[in-house]
Amino acid sequence: MQTEWPNVEQLIALAKTNPEALEQLRHQEIEKLIARAPEDLRRRLRGLQFQIDVKRRLHKSAMGACIELSKMMFDSVHELNDALQGLHQNSTAGINKQRTAAIIPITRAV
Repeated sequence: MQTEWPNVEQLIALAKTNPEALEQLRHQEIEKLIARAPEDLRRRLRGLQFQIDVKRRLHKSAMGACIELSKMMFDSVHELNDALQGLHQNSTAGINKQRTAAIIPITRAV
């Protein structure tokens, strides 16, 4: 069991000499991280990792996969920001304010 991560130079050397071992290390570290997460989050994390793996496989280049995953992260941050802004607006809207509406009379056409 590895107790310390390899440094950047070691990871680069591993990528050049044995990419399969680097992929195995990546997979092991992801599994350890998910296993340490609270049980109620593990299913969500596995689903997210599945999406990441699929996006990586769909791209022919590592750079294309990196760009796609970056877009995915930014989309998630924007969704979180929108949700937080909505919570903030909902918590401050209508405090001690009376809501009004225009009443439109409905008349019967003759």
